[in-house]
Amino acid sequence: MDLLTLIGIAIGALAVVAGFSLEGGHFVTLLQPEALAIVLGGTLGAVMIQNTWARFFDAIKQLRMAFVKAPRVDEASLAAVLEWGDQAKLNGLLAFESMDLQGIHPFARRGLELLASGVSTAVLEDALERELEATGRKHMAAARVWQQAGGYAPTFGILGSVLGLIQVTGHLIEPAELGPGIAVAFVATLYGLAFANLVFLPLYGKMRAHIESDLRLRKLYLDGLLAISRKESPHTIATRLAGEVGGKSGGLQGEANVWALDTTRAS
Repeated sequence: MDLLTLIGIAIGALAVVAGFSLEGGHFVTLLQPEALAIVLGGTLGAVMIQNTWARFFDAIKQLRMAFVKAPRVDEASLAAVLEWGDQAKLNGLLAFESMDLQGIHPFARRGLELLASGVSTAVLEDALERELEATGRKHMAAARVWQQAGGYAPTFGILGSVLGLIQVTGHLIEPAELGPGIAVAFVATLYGLAFANLVFLPLYGKMRAHIESDLRLRKLYLDGLLAISRKESPHTIATRLAGEVGGKSGGLQGEANVWALDTTRAS
């Protein structure tokens, strides 16, 4: 679990409350359920109007991306591709039919299954690229729902403040009530800005980074599987893909050379 998201939200909220308290404010003043209902309810309604049911629920489901570590293109993922290339070099593509695919990334598992079924390189490339594009499009559409919420929340915060000020004008004959009433009215603006800049937009940014990282990993698998389909050696695959892993290519290149040497000796 990625605790940085929760820690960031907690620190941001604490900073706002602490700063308000240091200026002489009372925490209870910030607890205004009416303002909260206007901001969250209005934002929810606007987001639902702009999206379909499927995309709306997908946005809620994909929210978990902000709280889990993103998959990375690292030495282990590239080493796995090189190992598949080594198996294909030794035993042919039919070796993937009996291969245990548990624990392998779903995208890579799909590619290995296609390789085992004997499809051509062109068909493999077309199928995986279509899946890659569809996955990116679907996930980004879900993430943008939270970006939309970040755009609407401040507006509904202002709307809540206007509604509060309308109520305040009804007490103009009671000057003692004006100050507290105006303060309460502006809490809605605070809620709108806080939810937008401390929750909705950061969540969108975190989800987008997660999606981009996952797509880079899928692209690595795509390039590796295509190279295997073209019957390239592990050495060639490593040369082609090592640049995807920054600062780790040297060790991987050496490992690929060992695999290539072993393959040559075996043949």
